[in-house]
Amino acid sequence: MKKKLLSMLVVVFSVLILVGCSLDLRAEVPYTSPIAYEQLRMDMLAEVMPSVVVVKTETGHGSGTIYKSEEIVGTDLTRYYIMTNYHVVEDGGEMYINFGGEIDDIAVVDYTGNSTYDIAVVRIETDEVLRVQHVSPIDDNTITEILVGQDVYAIGTPQDLDKFNYVTQGIVSMASYPYNGVTGLGLMHDAELNPGNSGGALFNLNGELIGVNVAKVASISTTDGVISAEGLNYSLNINKIAPIIRGFQDSDYEVVVRKPRLGISVQEVSVFLQENDASLLPENPVGVVVVGFDLTRNAYLVLEENDLIIEMNGTPITSVADIGTQLEGAEFGDSHIIKVMRFNGTTFVEVTVTIILS
Repeated sequence: MKKKLLSMLVVVFSVLILVGCSLDLRAEVPYTSPIAYEQLRMDMLAEVMPSVVVVKTETGHGSGTIYKSEEIVGTDLTRYYIMTNYHVVEDGGEMYINFGGEIDDIAVVDYTGNSTYDIAVVRIETDEVLRVQHVSPIDDNTITEILVGQDVYAIGTPQDLDKFNYVTQGIVSMASYPYNGVTGLGLMHDAELNPGNSGGALFNLNGELIGVNVAKVASISTTDGVISAEGLNYSLNINKIAPIIRGFQDSDYEVVVRKPRLGISVQEVSVFLQENDASLLPENPVGVVVVGFDLTRNAYLVLEENDLIIEMNGTPITSVADIGTQLEGAEFGDSHIIKVMRFNGTTFVEVTVTIILS
């Protein structure tokens, strides 16, 4: 009886192994579309998407496309040019390019733009090898044909960074439309756009960049009142903005001045608990919660997400404003001693760290 039971167990175990292997093999088989059109679309998106990035600013974020690179003489760095909307960068301040987690954020060195055409270019310098999108109207001074009915694909990061390089599909609805008072500056399509898409790329099925996404019509006023609009999305026509971009000179670029900062995003406890479980914090928490990092600063090396900051330089911290007070008159090289409550896997412990502003 024991031998029979053992044999049955061996058979069952063998079947499970074979099923597991089968599932693994099936999961590893690359998907090939049975439809040529779908395969063309997937191949095109896979090729162009690495050139589309996030442009992070002090007030939010937009999207952008890397369209040019040049070696910096005497260094091992490359300068990359990224086009986006002027309204994304118009307030200046510090800016960073985000790559969806593939590599660390890179600080913007300088930028320029044209408010009438709502186009801007930011520049970064790095030793990373980044994909550059060839744009014929800029690189070759040619015209890319844009026709009503063309399939279009909008790529950008709407809402938050978790939706990095989100893709929506539509068609060109109007190939020429006035925008900002400039005849033909806009084109209209029904590939859905949302806040955060601004400055992102609009591609045709050939992978040609035909527009820079800029805005959507959210509502329409009628005799029956205001109703939601659907499929009314604007992009800047690449043929119209190419001469503006080609005309930017080195002397037009404004240097982004970096300021000494901790490099953390924080929330009041009450705000944090509106969207997060109370178990992430100790009982009766008093302080501010770390919810994000600027990877170009030092804080991410010593602090952790969900750390509860309770003291800074010997002063109790009860609000975001308290941290601002500690940083008044800050200079690069300053050291700040920060005390936090941190979950170590079993309980909350007090941890003290030192952050140097650099």
